Amino acid sequence: MTQKDFFTVEEIAELLRVTVSSVRNRLSRGDPTLPPSLRVGGRRLFPVAAYQKWIKHMVEPQDCDQASSPPPPFQHQQRRGRPRHTSGGLA
Repeated sequence: MTQKDFFTVEEIAELLRVTVSSVRNRLSRGDPTLPPSLRVGGRRLFPVAAYQKWIKHMVEPQDCDQASSPPPPFQHQQRRGRPRHTSGGLA
């Protein structure tokens, strides 16, 4: 039996106990609350080694390598589309 090198989106959802759509939504937003992943063709794959390192960092942050910094905080991106009009004090 061979050992897996990658997890699929479905397997990550099961491991994190969230829905598959939740994982996909987080990926599209660039949310740092997911392990590192890469895109191969049309599929999103999560390396097993990166997942194990990420989960260890999430559980025991003081034992992680100092060379690897935690993921950057989520930054809100400017909305696309038509800008909203605010009253600006005009009636």
